[in-house]
Amino acid sequence: MAMKKLIITVRVNEYMDRSTNKHIPYTPDEIAQTAKECREAGASIIHFHARNSDGSPCYEPKVYAEIVEKIREKTDILVDSTLGVHTVKEDENRIIHIKLMSEKSNSRPDFAAVDTGSTNLDTYNPTTKSFNTLNKTYINSTETCLFLAKGMTNSGVKPHLSVWSIPFIRMTHALIDMGAIKEPAYMQCVLADDWHIGAHPGTNQGLQSMIDFIPNDKKIEWTVALKFGNLLKIAALSLENGGHLAPGLGDYAYPELSYPSNAELVYKFAELGRSLARPPASTNEARSMLGILQ
Repeated sequence: MAMKKLIITVRVNEYMDRSTNKHIPYTPDEIAQTAKECREAGASIIHFHARNSDGSPCYEPKVYAEIVEKIREKTDILVDSTLGVHTVKEDENRIIHIKLMSEKSNSRPDFAAVDTGSTNLDTYNPTTKSFNTLNKTYINSTETCLFLAKGMTNSGVKPHLSVWSIPFIRMTHALIDMGAIKEPAYMQCVLADDWHIGAHPGTNQGLQSMIDFIPNDKKIEWTVALKFGNLLKIAALSLENGGHLAPGLGDYAYPELSYPSNAELVYKFAELGRSLARPPASTNEARSMLGILQ
């Protein structure tokens, strides 16, 4: 029996800047070109954050719409947009760009992220024996999760569920069980290195503990991202357990690979998939696996 294809979601920029890797895209044109190159390298989904030309975060709905439209002009890759995170407090403001983008089919993303729980984002410094910050909390109440899931579904956008720990997975199960999230669900296990302790560590043990709690009674396609660390060290465990991969320069600069471009990074993970009988999925194959309509 043939193993299922590998869905590669490339996380191209997040809030990383070019001091870590010169290939991180900022502008709509740069993000669209990156999307094209990554699709050719084997990715079937692109996840992006809108940025200003100087690299600072951008929250303008019109910029998000411009990015999606320019991606659509260049490639058939599926588009996964971010929401406002801890810097945007009001639920309505976190989703307004999704609603506005969805007014036109060529600017509507296929996915948008919903983090199904709350966590601390402060990082620990083992040298000074202290935390670098003390009050960075990412808050996603149950009410917020339901609001975002409903708003996306009504806009024709599939929620991409980010889980940072086992309680997030349990919330995901509840949201699916009550019908707030439609199956097949798309869930991303978010791990973190470099003393970012609000998520599971980027080790096989950290990932396996999440895999053990992924519900078997629901249709879920799950993928793995590793913030501030090299995803290659846990990629095989995901592939061997039927999971997918979400690498990208938005999470880590990959100095071990001589600071590659996003497309070069995608190709590396696509080759790993092929070596384990999990070749990369085409866009249409990913659509079918994730229940995304044309």
